[in-house]
Amino acid sequence: MKRYAAGLLALMMVLSFAAAALAEGTTPDETAAETSVAEEMAVNDYTVGNTVIFGAYEQDNDTENGEEPIEWIVLAVDGDRALLLSKYGLDAQKYNTYTKKITWCRCSLRFWLNYNFIKEAFVVEERELILSTTITNEKVSGYSESYGCDDTTDQIFLLSYDEALEYLPEDADRVTEPTAYAVAQGAYEDEDNGNCWWWLRSAGSDNTNACGVRTDGRISGYGGREV
Repeated sequence: MKRYAAGLLALMMVLSFAAAALAEGTTPDETAAETSVAEEMAVNDYTVGNTVIFGAYEQDNDTENGEEPIEWIVLAVDGDRALLLSKYGLDAQKYNTYTKKITWCRCSLRFWLNYNFIKEAFVVEERELILSTTITNEKVSGYSESYGCDDTTDQIFLLSYDEALEYLPEDADRVTEPTAYAVAQGAYEDEDNGNCWWWLRSAGSDNTNACGVRTDGRISGYGGREV
């Protein structure tokens, strides 16, 4: 069965350079790391629609040359905060490790993003710039058998059904490609257009499905749980 490229993620990030200021008493290695983060942020233009660089993750499936910088699309800006969506599908993960009636609140993918991915993709100084954000997890109105869950507080999260329509209103806006690493991990890649499916956090058509985005950009309520 197809596995969604779960790495197409959204996160809120504080853009104030003060958050990366050098603390008194830091070691030379710590100073170099913090300076690197500040320099990295300084070259980015956090304007809606722009692509920025933040963090690093294996993408070309060649581990010998190190991890590649992650490209993010700026979806929204509010003061010194920006909502970012990764440009490519970065990894292939199940929504939940086994099939059951489950929502975003308790799925294994949420845990993986906020405990595994965040530590792998961002150094400590970068993680300090990623806000803990309260997100809503309402049921999708178009699916009568779907259901939601309580609000959650996450640093890394997937777009909801409604957010996908709000920030990416056209099907073409939601089309994405997987990285070579994601494909090697099992992500589905369409042989005709090279695009991948990717997860949304909203429950889908019923209690055993999560929503996902198809290779042509259409949103599906039949994503399954373990695909």
